[in-house]
Amino acid sequence: MPLFDSHCHLADGRLAPIRTVVLQRARRVGVGALIGVAAEARDWPVLLRLGRRHPDIGVALGLHPWFAHPSCALARLPVWVEHAQAVAVGECGLDFGRGRPSREEQEQWLLPQLRLARERDLPVILHAHKSEDVLAMHLGRLSGLRGVVHGFHGSLQQAERFLKLGFHLGIGGAITHPRATRLRAVVAALPPERLLLESDAPDQPPYGREVPNEPAYVTDTLAVLAGLHDQPPAAMAAITWQNAASLFRLPRPSQ
Repeated sequence: MPLFDSHCHLADGRLAPIRTVVLQRARRVGVGALIGVAAEARDWPVLLRLGRRHPDIGVALGLHPWFAHPSCALARLPVWVEHAQAVAVGECGLDFGRGRPSREEQEQWLLPQLRLARERDLPVILHAHKSEDVLAMHLGRLSGLRGVVHGFHGSLQQAERFLKLGFHLGIGGAITHPRATRLRAVVAALPPERLLLESDAPDQPPYGREVPNEPAYVTDTLAVLAGLHDQPPAAMAAITWQNAASLFRLPRPSQ
């Protein structure tokens, strides 16, 4: 039952001392492929090395909306995307939570990354927090984009809008929390063929797990996701694997 963790921050400093062990644990429980996702430019060389060393790790390079990035980062990003043979652009997006950069500043980082993804025919990995409607507006204005809204926790209406735009939705550990009844109801109503499994490690651990989160813990999320769709875990693992492999254009694992 191979599992595909479509979103993990392997370059995060909290994982650095234990990265080898974390990857070993992930493979032990059946994680056969991972997308290592960047948040800042300093993550790019780390992910490049990991991608070259581990054939089961795909690399996504981008600039997260939480941070104040150096002015040269956007100019350097296309070069790094090519150099690292990135399978996606991201993590980028919009976050209108308290204490975040202004909407205008975030859009100045986001829109060039969306255009880069379209120009390179790469999927884009999107962060959305209290910004789903604005993000969907931008996606609607730029035709030819594909990708995933990771860690989705919006409404069913918002989910359906992203699906109509051709995007997948990333489902993480939030659905494992017993009080997440609204989110569970939304996820249960979504078509399985448009869902991706993700850990978002080292953050967002499933219920009962401690920080730092790990890719190995996607087994917890898979169990809940399978139950919401009345599927055996192996069947849901196969569906989400195929979804991710098709989106990121990666081959199936050897059986």
